[in-house]
Amino acid sequence: MAITTETITEYFEQYGWMYERVDETDFRTGFRGDVSSFRIVVRLAGEWVYFSIAPFVVASQDEECERKLYKHLLKLNHEMNMAKFTIDSDNDVILTVELPSAALDYSEFSDALGALAYYADDNYARVFALAHMPEVHSFFEQEQDLDWDTG
Repeated sequence: MAITTETITEYFEQYGWMYERVDETDFRTGFRGDVSSFRIVVRLAGEWVYFSIAPFVVASQDEECERKLYKHLLKLNHEMNMAKFTIDSDNDVILTVELPSAALDYSEFSDALGALAYYADDNYARVFALAHMPEVHSFFEQEQDLDWDTG
């Protein structure tokens, strides 16, 4: 049985975050993390529920920054659970969780918001810096520079 917007309303009430129902399918909420404030949109779209921070970081205007940023985001996507980084049509970075709506229960709803909050707070400063400061390097690049004793 697919969930409805009423179900999402109940989940928000149970979760305890303030929210706004924007229209038939969209909700808006947010939180203040350690490094920034983040706005989250929760969208019920047919067979999927999308939890997104968009934009997470606005597009880079520097090709070298963009190259380092995209490589960093791909490596983060490999390490992260539940959430992923994407790029929209304006090349802004989006942090999102996508879950099937068919059996979405409160626990999964809670985990989705928790994952967004955790990964947003944990990655915002580095992702922002990589997007806009050419002198900043990914910690993944720093790992490659280490001289590993394979012995």
